[in-house]
Amino acid sequence: MHPWKKKFVVSQLALACTLAVTSQANASNDISGTAYTTFKHYNDAAYADGVYYNGYVGWNNYATDSIYNGDIYPVINKAVVNGVISTYYLDDGLATNTNSNSLTIKDSTIHGMITSECMTTVCVDRDATGYVYDRLALTVDNSTIDDNYEHYTYNGTQADGTVDTHIVDVYDLGTAITLDQEVDLVIKNNSHVAGIDLTQGYEWRDIDDNTVITGVDSSEVFHNTINVIDSTVTSGSWSDEGTSGWFGNNNNASDYSGNGFNADDIAISAIANPNADNAMQTSVNLNHSTLMGDILFSSNFDENFFPNGADSYRDTDTAVDTNGWDGTDRMNVTLNNGSKWVGAAMSMHQVDSDGDGVYDSFDVGTEATATLLDITANSLWPWSTYGINNSDTAYDESGHVIGNEVYQSGLFNVTLNGGSRWDTTKVSLIDTLSINSGSVVSVADSTLVSDTISLTGGSALKINEDGHVATNALTIDNSNVTIADDVSAGWGVDDAALYANTINITNNGMLDVGNSTAYALQADMLNLTSSTDANGNVYSGVLNIGSNSFVLNADLTNDRTHDATKANYGYGTIAMNSDGHLTVNGNGDADTSFDQSEVDNAGDSVAAATGNYRVRIDNADGKGSIADYKGKELIYVNDKNSTATFSAANKADLGAYTYQAKQEGNTVVLEQSRLTDYANMALSIPSANSNIWNLQQDTVATRLTQSRHGLADNGGAWGSYFGGSFNGDNGTIGYDQNVNGVMVGLDSKIDGNDAEWIVGAAAGFVKGDLSDRTGQVDQDSQTAYLYTSAHFANNFFVDGSVNYSHFNNELSANMSNGQYVDGSTSSDAWGFGLKLGYDVKLGNAGYVTPYGSISGLFQSGDDYRLSNGLKVGGQSYDSMRYELGVDAGYTFTYGNDQALTPYFKLAYVYDDASNHADVNGDSINNGTEGSAVRVGLGTQFSFTRNFSAYSDVSYLGGGDVDQDWAANVGVKYTW
Repeated sequence: MHPWKKKFVVSQLALACTLAVTSQANASNDISGTAYTTFKHYNDAAYADGVYYNGYVGWNNYATDSIYNGDIYPVINKAVVNGVISTYYLDDGLATNTNSNSLTIKDSTIHGMITSECMTTVCVDRDATGYVYDRLALTVDNSTIDDNYEHYTYNGTQADGTVDTHIVDVYDLGTAITLDQEVDLVIKNNSHVAGIDLTQGYEWRDIDDNTVITGVDSSEVFHNTINVIDSTVTSGSWSDEGTSGWFGNNNNASDYSGNGFNADDIAISAIANPNADNAMQTSVNLNHSTLMGDILFSSNFDENFFPNGADSYRDTDTAVDTNGWDGTDRMNVTLNNGSKWVGAAMSMHQVDSDGDGVYDSFDVGTEATATLLDITANSLWPWSTYGINNSDTAYDESGHVIGNEVYQSGLFNVTLNGGSRWDTTKVSLIDTLSINSGSVVSVADSTLVSDTISLTGGSALKINEDGHVATNALTIDNSNVTIADDVSAGWGVDDAALYANTINITNNGMLDVGNSTAYALQADMLNLTSSTDANGNVYSGVLNIGSNSFVLNADLTNDRTHDATKANYGYGTIAMNSDGHLTVNGNGDADTSFDQSEVDNAGDSVAAATGNYRVRIDNADGKGSIADYKGKELIYVNDKNSTATFSAANKADLGAYTYQAKQEGNTVVLEQSRLTDYANMALSIPSANSNIWNLQQDTVATRLTQSRHGLADNGGAWGSYFGGSFNGDNGTIGYDQNVNGVMVGLDSKIDGNDAEWIVGAAAGFVKGDLSDRTGQVDQDSQTAYLYTSAHFANNFFVDGSVNYSHFNNELSANMSNGQYVDGSTSSDAWGFGLKLGYDVKLGNAGYVTPYGSISGLFQSGDDYRLSNGLKVGGQSYDSMRYELGVDAGYTFTYGNDQALTPYFKLAYVYDDASNHADVNGDSINNGTEGSAVRVGLGTQFSFTRNFSAYSDVSYLGGGDVDQDWAANVGVKYTW
């Protein structure tokens, strides 16, 4: 019989007592649905006084094809386990054994851990059976393994009454899952695991090494996979958590300190064996899961690798010509589907600190060599590589940088997909970082060093307070990298918030430096370029400096041209606010030679800036005068040899005007353009008010003209609809206007000694709307009229009117940055009209009436301010209209007191409205004037002697304001 209850290896586990050995059991125990403890105290006739271990898992077919059995059946369902479960005897590796090397934990809680180690004094060597080469399949399904079982304690009494006490410490055996065998680990369905530690427990040995002809390199790989699905992995603990706490509550294994290197902060570790001949490669995949803790990846060169070289068997000389064999260790971590990781990514290697042949501590970075004999570089070394002194030269090669390419024993790669997130802590050192499809990496109070960093698909790298990122090459593709305003940075490369030898930005990618200091970004070359789709649309990279006065001590480059006919047409985009400024100094070295003194010159650009760029102004502001913006310098290229071209990417609303970037030599300045939409509307309101008033004036004039023609008019009541459309443009302001209104009046005919008089009063009510581009004004006005007309016996006549008007205007517009702007203003106005004419009778029915008229409107309003801060001064806006024209008509009379009078109008009109408004302290011309021609047609029909209707249409064009059409339709009742 094989021994069953096995004794602890005292030296291995540093136990406080010696454990007994029990007899072989016949079958493992299915503990599903029970509470089970893997340690038990015995002191009876069968077992000597001690603590015994009952935690090995194994299958129930010992008699047929299995050499070893176990204590626990390896499918654990709905159980609570206290202690340590070991997979040491789960499978023997025999070909005839059909049992899978698998352990399943489902709907259960394990207060403790799972290990692959021998847990007792006597454990049979399994190598002869091939066990070590059979992968473990471990599944944790809707279960918790908390690593919180620190000790087994027993306190009792012997038969003679003396104290019988025992303690077994297990806190230092590892974390929740600690394995030295290859494993396919699945953690799923809301499971929680406190730590995963993987070591390389066996190897496939090489035959000799590469220095002898008999040498054969083993190509085997020690491979682990960890798949975490809808679950959480936290740090575990190697310490006694019961020795500290707060307010009587001791610590837990999953607690995370976040300070320095701490074994108790590690959530996942993969530690390659320095004495192994094979690579250890681990893949960690998180799907909609959380990882709370550090990942430790330790890699040393394989046993038969020569980092400084050796003499191979392939030639007869003794020269060093081979590096030997090394299988590259790997740690590939992938976060998918909204997974989140908080922690550090630590690349390390084991060291023998005291030279006793035992690896006893860790040092930063995997092992690496720049002596590349018969191997090629597989990575970059952040601390650079240095030359080896050549005795044949006077130059000290050993003290100078020669590059950064090395061969590393292991590579640590991190990938984020599908909106995942990594919040870094401490210091992370990896080889590649890929941030894809809306994922985010946030670096705050920590440092991230990666050979390369790439972002694609709307992802983000956020460098926040006390965050530091260093890389050789940063690629930003349709994604954002942001340096926060409050980052802490110094001039040293170690103190930069972002250090990168080369930064490539394209395809709507953006580097946003915010209001950080100049030395927050340290780079050698910033390649701000673009991509073009099949339809010719350009998607450029963006450098966004906001309101910062930013100094770029790097070469600004791309290979694009402003010539749209060329294949390399495109541009990079520099985005800023109007109060920002960019100085491009270049990297301070125009030397492109490549020699021993400065190896990095090979990547330099000759000039500080080359290529083609567009400058985008992102902000918009209603405040500010012309002097605040016009001609302001935006960019200064501190290099007379610069061939870079700059043009405007957009127009920005600043104060009352729009501005755009314009290149002037090696500078870019703000160039003034047209009025902003909101300023244009504000300045157009007085002119638009005048248009409303002129339509009302024409309506009253029509009433008085008709009183002299057609059937006899003794005065009466009348009402009229009027409307029109206007287009204004004086070279500064411009608008389209639509007007609709009604007017009603009462008047009476009075016979005088030398003339017949019409005296009356009217009231007008008008709605209007004013628009241009995004600008819109809703108008509302009310007017009161007093009017009179004197028709003399010699056919001369004089018409006159006075009026008072009140205008209300509600303004709205969108700014260039999309911001909504609104405001309101009201004004009062007084007006008058005077017309002198002569009726020439053509028979009894026709007439021709030459006339001249003058009218004026005098508006006054208060200061007002729009919601974006634009200030419009109270304006006295005066407009005068002078008109010379002729009316002609003919009255057709019918029986029963009916008559039809068609008529025609032709006139010359001159508007005089030379006005200026004060906007943000600047005087801007908003007067509309000029000569125009009026043409009109109309008719009046008398249904009876007392009731008639009329209508007319007219056009006026040629001045600053064109009246595209105007109409007047009304009825009157004569006393």
